[in-house]
Amino acid sequence: MKEIDFTGKVAVVTGAASGMGLMTSHEFARRGAKVIMCDLDEARLRQEVEELKSGGLGELSGQVVPCAGDVRKFAYVEEAAKIATSLGGCDILVTCAGGNEARCCKSNVPFYEQPIDVIDWGLDVNLKGAVYFARALMPQMVAKKGGVICCLGSVTGFEGDGVGTMYGTAKSGLFNFVKGLALAGGPHNVRALCVTPGPVLTRAAMSGMPTALGRAGETHELVDVILFMCSDNASFVTGTNHVIDGGRLCMYQPYVTPKETAK
Repeated sequence: MKEIDFTGKVAVVTGAASGMGLMTSHEFARRGAKVIMCDLDEARLRQEVEELKSGGLGELSGQVVPCAGDVRKFAYVEEAAKIATSLGGCDILVTCAGGNEARCCKSNVPFYEQPIDVIDWGLDVNLKGAVYFARALMPQMVAKKGGVICCLGSVTGFEGDGVGTMYGTAKSGLFNFVKGLALAGGPHNVRALCVTPGPVLTRAAMSGMPTALGRAGETHELVDVILFMCSDNASFVTGTNHVIDGGRLCMYQPYVTPKETAK
């Protein structure tokens, strides 16, 4: 297996100010890529970029650029695409931005009581955000005759959720979305795939979610897969969904009602 090296590559990562997006950005930079870190939280994003640069990665391993904005706004996505063009054109897109709308919007009620703005948030951030970034950046990959689009899925896309219903709906949509991207990008050597986590210790609450291995995943256990899939070692992988869940989907999961969740 080839050593994973992204020297000369331009990577765009959404949801880059925290969790898997942040670690993925760090690892791309450490391996020589120029990284455009995209996130809504401008203050935290700039702080993380400065910390990354002060650690030597910005100078030694390539340029790291913050790009703050809302993935629901295509005008913002186009700004990120312009930065990628200025750096030589996007080679890798990893879409980590997302979250369960019930939790993120603090609306812990059943779907049939969810406000429309919460429903819109769940669809727009988790699905349309990835669609927008792929639409804006894929032409650069086609022009370069190669590239990778890696969307972050979730086991909720298989399990469903009666409260954060749009989260699971959007994630299952990504499973099909990468198939369409693979078909469109195949003639141009542009690959597309999903990496789909189970519970990962990006939040403390994840630690209590059952898996066959009896624990939640460490962040690096997912990021290592993302890096592999974006590298030349996975050059024949496209249009597929890769579940990294510690065996969660192998287990019987009794459904927890919205009323029980609220307790």
